[in-house]
Amino acid sequence: MKTILKFLTSVFLSAVIVVCIAPHYGNRLQSALYYPKPYSQTVQRAIVKSVHWAKDEEILRLVNRAEKKYGSQIDEISKTYYTNPKDIKAIAIVESLMHEAAKSREGAIGLMGVKRTTGAEMGFKNVDHPIGNLKAGTKYYRMLLKRFNDRDLALAAYNLGPEKVQRRLSRGFDPETMDYVWKIRRVMYVINRSEAQRRFD
Repeated sequence: MKTILKFLTSVFLSAVIVVCIAPHYGNRLQSALYYPKPYSQTVQRAIVKSVHWAKDEEILRLVNRAEKKYGSQIDEISKTYYTNPKDIKAIAIVESLMHEAAKSREGAIGLMGVKRTTGAEMGFKNVDHPIGNLKAGTKYYRMLLKRFNDRDLALAAYNLGPEKVQRRLSRGFDPETMDYVWKIRRVMYVINRSEAQRRFD
């Protein structure tokens, strides 16, 4: 039984690598500093954690909930801050599972997992309100994109904090060692697959 389970896990991992790694390698900015490192056991562990995080069906339910409740607002906010609305939906799903009242041990709250201090820095005091939270988180994400000029590093900084990521870069930090980044990729894959299916329906 264990052998079969290991085999099925390895097959699923291979599929995840094909659908997730390859597209993002092509989307990376052409910079020697940020170019992906060779596949490693650390990256594999991060992928495994993201695989066990949630089933595709569960992620799809969250994607549909995000679209139904906040799709138009996320699109509008994303246009304001020049971000990809799919990124914002994915961040909200990973950060809060689309629970407006979510709160982490570190004090991050709401859909986008925004700390009150971060919200205030972005100009939004009422991050308890879902729309204010989405605006603060999206503006913050846009700031990180501009700072790091790399999507995966911006996502890593959203999770860890920009200063921590900046320090790790001097030691050869690879965001693909973070399960957080792979969770975002899994959500993005589900979003893209769902949109493709709707186009053929």
